[in-house]
Amino acid sequence: MKIYFDGCSWTEGAELQNPEEERYSKLLCNELGAEEYNIAMSGGSNDRIVRNLLVENNIEDYDMAVIQMTFPVRTEFYNNKWKRDRWIRINPRHNYSKWLHGEDGNIKRLGEKFENHNEFWKYYYLQITNEKYFETKEKIHYHTIRNSCKIPLVLVTINRWTKLPFDLQLNDGTRYEKHRFGHPNKHLHKEYADKILKML
Repeated sequence: MKIYFDGCSWTEGAELQNPEEERYSKLLCNELGAEEYNIAMSGGSNDRIVRNLLVENNIEDYDMAVIQMTFPVRTEFYNNKWKRDRWIRINPRHNYSKWLHGEDGNIKRLGEKFENHNEFWKYYYLQITNEKYFETKEKIHYHTIRNSCKIPLVLVTINRWTKLPFDLQLNDGTRYEKHRFGHPNKHLHKEYADKILKML
């Protein structure tokens, strides 16, 4: 049995001491005696998750999928001038409300190679997009994943503001403390694995 996992830092296991052994994907696979295929990436967007599902992988090579959607404000673009990391992640921290209220977000992985990139992305988030846009985009991604995944699927999210009927909300408040940058600790990962296991 081989299980496909994708998502952002929460599924990658960010801030865990030993992520490859402590993240919920590994714990779940241990319980099921399954092989883990985890391609989650910190700062990843729902655009990336859908691209991985539809373009980069053949989902029918797997027996089951656990896909974790993230904040809909994130996106990516392709740059063929770079030899590495051609899909560039745009990751305002942590949700679009900071942009809508005029605070600078954190645009990752662009650096000095893109002059005035912050001005462009501030304009994009403050003048072009809005909350309705991101809600619609999230809904499109949600239904694309649901309709395209032809194997058993558990679809989860970390977006606390979503209105969509996900199978599990990972970011719903907890008795466990999170790490410095807000990622779940190993106790939470165990809790996620147990909850998904019960669904199955």
